[in-house]
Amino acid sequence: MIFDGHSDILYGINRWRQRGETHVFQRRYLPWFQRSGIEGGIFVLWVNPENGLPASVQIQQQIQALQSELQEGADNLLMLRTAEDLEEAMLLQKIYFILGAEGLDGYVQDATCIDWLYEQGVRHVGLTWNHANGFAGGVYSDNGLTEEGMRAVKNINQKKMLLDVSHLNDKSLRDALRIADGPVIASHSNSRRLCDVPRNLTDDQIKAIASTGGVVGINSHPPFVHTEKEKQNLEHLANHLIHMAELAGTEHIGFGFDLNYWDDSANAEGMEELKQYGQAVPFLHYLKQRGFSGPELRQISRDNFLRMMQYAVV
Repeated sequence: MIFDGHSDILYGINRWRQRGETHVFQRRYLPWFQRSGIEGGIFVLWVNPENGLPASVQIQQQIQALQSELQEGADNLLMLRTAEDLEEAMLLQKIYFILGAEGLDGYVQDATCIDWLYEQGVRHVGLTWNHANGFAGGVYSDNGLTEEGMRAVKNINQKKMLLDVSHLNDKSLRDALRIADGPVIASHSNSRRLCDVPRNLTDDQIKAIASTGGVVGINSHPPFVHTEKEKQNLEHLANHLIHMAELAGTEHIGFGFDLNYWDDSANAEGMEELKQYGQAVPFLHYLKQRGFSGPELRQISRDNFLRMMQYAVV
């Protein structure tokens, strides 16, 4: 079984619902999950800067789309808020997820927004996307956490939500690690040593995240796998996983595939060998060929992020 630590599926679901479709998860995505052994994930609210709509509108659309999907597909899909929800998902073999916020750009720019998000069922928070906001600096900026960002981190910790640092720049990431009181994750980031782009993590950052008890999820988005296009493949994605496992141990590494759920065109961006969940199982077989044992693969593919879920749903 596989847990995906980062999924933009809600953006895709909303896209199809805006076109008049219903039961989108059941029709378009559930077969992928079932065929590939995907049992759960972190489904994030994400604001697309190329969408044209205000961030707050995009967020509300996705929340409404999710609520409709949960009503239509209650037999197959369960959003986790409590430990009892997780037990139910396991018992009834439902696809389960925690709701996440990939950046706080679309919300009130003070720490009280964490309270509102928690009430909506959000149990995972990244302070910003790629740019600076009222909380932190993303990878396209150079400022650290603001006062509101520090308050937000403390609020996240108090509520036992998951703090995600994948999109933070080095200064903000350092600030977040310094004040965090609980496991920190980087849900979809690779190794900067192997692919030198700001969205990837340094060796020291990987080890620091592991020291909190957290998890780093490897990202299949091609530009984060290798700077040379011809090397954006499974071999080099596996290299990231191997390198991070050597640094932090297999108990701190997972999958955060970051797949493209909304572009169904022939030239949609994605690694050719891993564009959809159906290709995740062959990736596991390939990792076994690269030397990972069965127990190690179970940790990486499922158990490590499941441990994070158990922390966040109480």
